[in-house]
Amino acid sequence: MKPLEAQDKERLMEEFRCYLEQWNAEGEQGGTQDNEAMTQSMDLRTLLGEMAALKNEVRLESRQFKNTLEELRSFGEALREHNERLARDLDRSREQAAESQSQTERRLLLGLLDLRDRLQAGVDASAAVRASPWTRFLAPGQTRLAQSLMQGTTLTLQRLDDLLSSHRVRPIDTLARALDPMTMCAVATESVTDAPEGSVLREVRRGFTHAGELLRAAEVIVNKTAKLS
Repeated sequence: MKPLEAQDKERLMEEFRCYLEQWNAEGEQGGTQDNEAMTQSMDLRTLLGEMAALKNEVRLESRQFKNTLEELRSFGEALREHNERLARDLDRSREQAAESQSQTERRLLLGLLDLRDRLQAGVDASAAVRASPWTRFLAPGQTRLAQSLMQGTTLTLQRLDDLLSSHRVRPIDTLARALDPMTMCAVATESVTDAPEGSVLREVRRGFTHAGELLRAAEVIVNKTAKLS
């Protein structure tokens, strides 16, 4: 084998040196790329882990929010039912209070009507009894007393009628009217030829209405003509 010349040795050494330098450069560049790839892989793994944890946290928060929403909905439903029950109880209490007040007022008005009947009976009796001239001559004091009592009773009766009127109590018109079974009660009959069949001839007890509703039915005597056989 022919020995290498000096120039050839130098050229080969230069080529080998260049090769080593290139190899070192490529090794360093490859290590940097591997490090960057490893870093990127680690960052991606960390990001995926954080995303998974965030997803679990969101799922947990969503479940808690759903439970809270259900509790609020149940509370709202219970509150609505409670309010409806209170409203019904309040309406029932108002109706009962109004009914109780109406019954109390009705009893009071009926008591006043009984008092009026007695006063009216006293006025009618006093008007029917008239003192004779002989009585007025012998006992003028008693006559004046009777007249004073009649005037006082009449005044009291008028005041009572005004009081009843202020409470919307009105008498029922019955005389010469046809019998109305809704507001009148026939307690007797008489036969009169100059009055229509079934018409009211007299009142035994006057009837009244209160605020347009029947308070006390009138007791009347009705005409009933005899039929010829």
